[in-house]
Amino acid sequence: MITYLKIGRILVNCRHLHNSKTIGNLKNSLGLWHLDINTEIKLKIEDHWSQDVVSTPKLKDVDTYYVLPMFPYPSGNLHMGHVRVYSISDTIARFYKLSGKNVIHPIGWDAFGLPAENAAIERNILPHQWTQTNIDSMKQQLKNLSYNFDWNRELSTCDPKYYKWTQYIFLKLFEKGLAYQCKAKVNWDPVDKTVLADEQVDEFGCSWRSGAKVESKVLTQWFIKTTKFAQKLYDGLQSESLEDWKDIINLQRHWIGECNGVIVTFQMKLGNEYKSLDIWTSDPYKFIHGEFIGISKSNILLHGLKLDNSNLKCLNPLTNMEIPVYVTDNVNFAPERDVYLASPATDDEDYKLARELGIYVNKRDIILDKEKENQHAIDLAQRKCVGGHYVSSKLKDWLISRQRYWGTPIPIIHCRECGPVPVPYEDLPVELPLVEAVEPGVQTLANIHDWVNCKCPKCGSNATRETDTMDTFVDSSWYYYRFLDPNNNEKPFDKNHLSGKTPVNVYVGGKEHAVLHLYYARFMSYFLHSLGWTPSEEPFKKLVVQGMVMGQSYKVKSSGKYLHPNYVEKVGKAYKEKNTGEAVLVQWEKMSKSKYNGENPERLLSSYGSDTTKLLMLADVPPETSRRWSDATLPGVLNWQHRLWLTIRDFLKHRSSNLGTNMTDDDFKKHEAKIYDARNYYTATATYHFKYTHKLSVGISRLQSLTTALRNNVPPEVIAHSKEFELALASLIIMLSPVTPHFSSELWSGFLSAPNRVGLDLPSIDWEKSVLDQRWPKVDDHYNLSFLCKVDGADRCDMKIKSIDLKNINQETALNMMMNEESVAKWTKSGIRRTKFESYPGCRAILYIFTHRQPKIKKDDKKLEATN
Repeated sequence: MITYLKIGRILVNCRHLHNSKTIGNLKNSLGLWHLDINTEIKLKIEDHWSQDVVSTPKLKDVDTYYVLPMFPYPSGNLHMGHVRVYSISDTIARFYKLSGKNVIHPIGWDAFGLPAENAAIERNILPHQWTQTNIDSMKQQLKNLSYNFDWNRELSTCDPKYYKWTQYIFLKLFEKGLAYQCKAKVNWDPVDKTVLADEQVDEFGCSWRSGAKVESKVLTQWFIKTTKFAQKLYDGLQSESLEDWKDIINLQRHWIGECNGVIVTFQMKLGNEYKSLDIWTSDPYKFIHGEFIGISKSNILLHGLKLDNSNLKCLNPLTNMEIPVYVTDNVNFAPERDVYLASPATDDEDYKLARELGIYVNKRDIILDKEKENQHAIDLAQRKCVGGHYVSSKLKDWLISRQRYWGTPIPIIHCRECGPVPVPYEDLPVELPLVEAVEPGVQTLANIHDWVNCKCPKCGSNATRETDTMDTFVDSSWYYYRFLDPNNNEKPFDKNHLSGKTPVNVYVGGKEHAVLHLYYARFMSYFLHSLGWTPSEEPFKKLVVQGMVMGQSYKVKSSGKYLHPNYVEKVGKAYKEKNTGEAVLVQWEKMSKSKYNGENPERLLSSYGSDTTKLLMLADVPPETSRRWSDATLPGVLNWQHRLWLTIRDFLKHRSSNLGTNMTDDDFKKHEAKIYDARNYYTATATYHFKYTHKLSVGISRLQSLTTALRNNVPPEVIAHSKEFELALASLIIMLSPVTPHFSSELWSGFLSAPNRVGLDLPSIDWEKSVLDQRWPKVDDHYNLSFLCKVDGADRCDMKIKSIDLKNINQETALNMMMNEESVAKWTKSGIRRTKFESYPGCRAILYIFTHRQPKIKKDDKKLEATN
């Protein structure tokens, strides 16, 4: 017996509301369309589709697309910053899968480092046990969020199978003279008992982590000569392969600095031995014609020595001549430098300096072709492998030594006879000795004598292992390549596995990593390319840099004490502490337990489910903007999900009702035309933001607008009989699926179960496949898209061009077309300086024209012109 449910004036076959209909081999929906959507139903939906949304079948004969989020430090619990970065990367990865790509979307663990070691000591747990427990916990949390990661590529930097190859790369650096050891004045954290980089010391001279006042120490440290690649790294920022780096380019340029000088390594004679002394000069010819060196009293080589000016000499490696060295601070040293090479015979200022220092020089008028001599000095230095590379005076080499236990061991053995000796490749990895008990205080490798004492691999005599471990930035400087070949036991990775997959297409991470991590990763990629290991120098093509997740904090105005929200009340427009009545400052700050302004992802998951949590994180705010987390966003998201649910319910109702129509053909066609226009317009704009700008919040808003178009003023007869409505609804569900894969799968299954379908012949939809295996919708060939012309930053013409024609327009034809428009021609009478054409097939095109008129240009357009 068939039962019917009365909805309004229409009797509907309940079979289509309560039970799902199987299409081919597709999975049934839960068939709960007669109920209003709520959290309980959402959680049931997610459980029902949990396995389907994380499957990663590979496509044949299609291009690969590499989407990489920065891998996390395994702290044990996900925070909202994690949820944001992985929601962004997951949505982008799912979009490109729908776009017909074989997507690589890996995950792993940046597992070494000080936080894990300190946490283990505090809890009386061994670091490796603490780290593995945290990895297991966070892995499950990530799986609960249903991110579609390639778990088969998972790696951990503390796994000997990984850091064996970190050590291997270090030895390659050592072989090339790029890894070296020398004394350095360093920042010492007296609490954490380790060296800090300059960037880890705040403006008050305190440690970023312990808060302790940082001390200055002189220690022998390991460095990587990143400065040798400075000019290449600086020039590489102009590469056309870098997409949407925006202000990150300027951050990188500022860090590297203008490469306006050259470094050559001299040998300074101190007693009976020579010590390396790097000398920077903006005039490379002085490396050949230099007559004396001025060195600051604070130079590290002079630390602890009592030497006068009469006996200091330096060997010039280009001339093989010794020249005198004078200790003085009366020299105008270059920024961040404390050594000056003077050539009085060729430089009047140097001659004056010599007179001021009481140095006798024979003034000679030497006429030089300085440009030729500069190049000669550079060529000679490079040929002798003593430098000759351009670099900023401010840029320092990368200090990688850390005086702690939990890190990658540096594969060097110290021998009294042979000096520092690299561990043979066949003996890698030099495994970190696993301690059996947590000792009180700071643990270092120097305390593990059985591990430290060894034999020299070169001469066989007694020797000791290097006891510093590597900065964790070394571990993360090359992991993006290992993900492509994670199980290789013969080498770090095979170049063949990188071909067609690198550089990384989209790299997603926090802006706080846009300087150091990005600089080190780019250096490492350039170095590995110089070895012939990689197809390209640059590691990352496009960056999606997301801002922090902020929470509202409450702080007592008089004391600065942070309060839990439960202890704050609002009185009128002001906030006060409940117990004392003291004034409270309310502000948005980075989420922190100590500020009581954090949000627990687990609460969101249990309260709303993973799809809603992702939607809450992605909606309203573009990735690069700081996200002010508030439950105020929730009603809008929940309301949209409710409207989507009702849209499927109404579709089922009207397709099941055998509803006739009294509507005229003209009226029916008018409604279809509106739906046609809405589908194409919102498909074009959503695609533009999902694919090109990655402003996912704007793309989501376009899907919300399409939902409105399908719900407002669409007569039941059109829903019941329109093929255009059917295509638009299918397109909406498909475009929604990268953001809410479970919910979209349920919507799709319900959509397919409707009877009286009229769009089964639509070629753009494969009705035998799930929504996750569809193709991202495209704009119809004959739909008119926007072709915008901007003259000196101002919009002057918005021409409408058929999609099929727009994709065939190049810069020349674009200019010719626009110059035929009066609104453009009259603004270009002063003459055209240059043009730039941007084409986004299936979305829009923009022609920028810059004239000699020099009008007042908006700030953003000045930036655009400066970068093109």
